[in-house]
Amino acid sequence: MPSTHVFAYLNPILRSLTSGIGISIQEKFKFISSGNKLFNMYENYSKNIQQLLRKNRIGIGQKIAIEKNKEKYEGILMPKSSGDPNCLVIKLDNGYNIGIKLKKAKIKKLKEKRSLSRAKKTSTVKHDPSKKTIAILHIGGTVASRVDYRTGGTFASFTPEDLVEMFPELNRIANIRSHLLFQMLSEELEPEHWVKIAEEIKKEIDHGCDGIILTHGTDTMHYTSAALSFMLQGLQLPVLLVGSQRSSDRGSSDAAMNLICAADFIVKSDFAGVAICMHGSMSDEFCYILPSCKTRKMHTSRRDTFRPINDIPIAKVDYRTGKIEFMQDYTKKSSQKLRLDTKFDKKVAIVRTYPGFSYKELELYRNYRGIVIEGTGLGHASVTELDEITKKHPELLRTIEKFVKKGMLIVMTSQCPYGRINMNVYSSGRDLQKAGVIPAYMTTETAFVKLIWALGHGKKAKELFSENLVGELLDRIDTRAFLF
Repeated sequence: MPSTHVFAYLNPILRSLTSGIGISIQEKFKFISSGNKLFNMYENYSKNIQQLLRKNRIGIGQKIAIEKNKEKYEGILMPKSSGDPNCLVIKLDNGYNIGIKLKKAKIKKLKEKRSLSRAKKTSTVKHDPSKKTIAILHIGGTVASRVDYRTGGTFASFTPEDLVEMFPELNRIANIRSHLLFQMLSEELEPEHWVKIAEEIKKEIDHGCDGIILTHGTDTMHYTSAALSFMLQGLQLPVLLVGSQRSSDRGSSDAAMNLICAADFIVKSDFAGVAICMHGSMSDEFCYILPSCKTRKMHTSRRDTFRPINDIPIAKVDYRTGKIEFMQDYTKKSSQKLRLDTKFDKKVAIVRTYPGFSYKELELYRNYRGIVIEGTGLGHASVTELDEITKKHPELLRTIEKFVKKGMLIVMTSQCPYGRINMNVYSSGRDLQKAGVIPAYMTTETAFVKLIWALGHGKKAKELFSENLVGELLDRIDTRAFLF
């Protein structure tokens, strides 16, 4: 199990077992690894291994030595998520995890002299009036985390001293102030969290800064970037979402480069608005500044996973030189006054059509305020009766008509990542529009976020959804878009 995942696995357990008793995360880990009976941290190991560990009073996080076939391995005993239950997982001193079959092996508990606690800071970050100020807000992910090799887990490090210690280049670029908003996996975020993030950003701007960096898990980063674009009206400085695909204990980590490129962009440009800053290639050469509402996570693990959809990057930041190359027109900093618009109604669903899709599935959302239908091709769904097998297809149209008459907003996007929908080409698209479906010329994720936000404005929802408010609508496809 990668070390960054260990913390994600343990943290909810730590919170639930020790909530309200006022102890630190280090103490919480000791609470569990000491063998407390409230939770079986040996889960997924075989009964024989569990008995052996208990007999030797070895807990998760304990340093052990294993001898097998005249080879000796020393490392930290790790929790097990999957795989052979008779295989012990330990983290070596070099940071890598290995599995060792316990059969015909000897195990020994070692004395552990290292502490879970962070080392005392040897210096403080001083404000330099000649430099610009960047506020870094941490809500999760691996960008602002350090690894504790005793447990194999990552710990949030979000004070200015922590960040400068991990990324000393930041102190060269700007004054840094930072604090923790949330420490959570991005898939756990709710629309209510978007509101809190927007409110905290406004506080930082009111306090005085030249830009905001929001460290964020990558899985739902493009949802948050879209949400902030609608919620932060009149934004007069850059707000950059920065993530990391590889944990900070790995040589291939992208955390430092993404963060440093974001800081360089804020200091050296006059861009205003929300954007994403992530690796532009698999190598450590440059980052792209990507449009907040036209970007998608396209790969589970590649460092250059975020790509612009039907668009090109806003800018390119050279990691080695800090040089900024703008690739399209952009909004410049202005004297506008920031206004929060955080109204929303999250009773919105995304429904994906497929061969055999039934109108009955749509009826599950009869009490919702909005539905994003992710249709096929140009924006289609099965609505035409052609034979005995398809005689139920028109029921989908009738269901949509019924929902629309009740005041529900139903919009259509495409399952195709690239291209613009056009519901006027085929009869099914025209029939869907007649039933009340609104074409959404944007990505599914952005349509979902925008519909949530628009519905929070009551009777103005339909009008707001159809307007191009923050550059989210796809008017045309840039021919260079498919190069990225």
